Amino acid sequence: MSSSETNRAAIAANRKTIFNIESNVLSNKALVYQSRSMIEENRLMIMSNYSAAFMGNRQLANANTDEIFANRSAILAAMDTDGTVQENYVAAQTNKSSLDYLAHRSGLNSSVLEISAKMADINAQLVAVNQEIMEANQSIVEFNAEQIAANSDMLSGALRPSEATVESNAAIIAGNTAAMADLSGNVEKNRGRMDEILQTSASNASKLMANKDQINERRESIMENRKGILANKQKIG
Repeated sequence: MSSSETNRAAIAANRKTIFNIESNVLSNKALVYQSRSMIEENRLMIMSNYSAAFMGNRQLANANTDEIFANRSAILAAMDTDGTVQENYVAAQTNKSSLDYLAHRSGLNSSVLEISAKMADINAQLVAVNQEIMEANQSIVEFNAEQIAANSDMLSGALRPSEATVESNAAIIAGNTAAMADLSGNVEKNRGRMDEILQTSASNASKLMANKDQINERRESIMENRKGILANKQKIG
């Protein structure tokens, strides 16, 4: 077999390999879009759960707490007392009620601070993610600019088939073969990472749905508490 025929056979083999690589790359591209869709869906569900838990249930529960202690104050203020001992007892109970409320509120402040610190860290990570996205976008712009320049060079006659030799063709083929090996390795690596991300996203979605159910159940228990608060208020009135 002549050198040109050897090159032709190598080119055909490379073309077949490139076709397979292209198929895998495009499959990975579809999986990337699928994972991004799941991640965005999870992110929106996270924000929905956050809003329902923090801005909804939490505010309802806090309102219940305020009314419970308002009822407590009214109950203590309306108590009949006979003598200093009983008056002191009611006064001490009033102080205890205030301390119970303030201790509860202070504990909540601590928990909110812990949550806020974590959210600040998450926001910092999201800022970093945005920076990485912008850098990736810039790499696309730079790649496109390079390829536009390459097309312009071709149109200007930079590629001259008439100057090709068996040796120069063999060098290009060898370079293509090496590039395919590197590319195939990265495609396989991407597929493994993509499978992990999809599994994580599916697990996150399941947990988020469970969280949503818990939020709804907690809202029902909060409203049950409110019935008891209103019943006590009616008795006080």
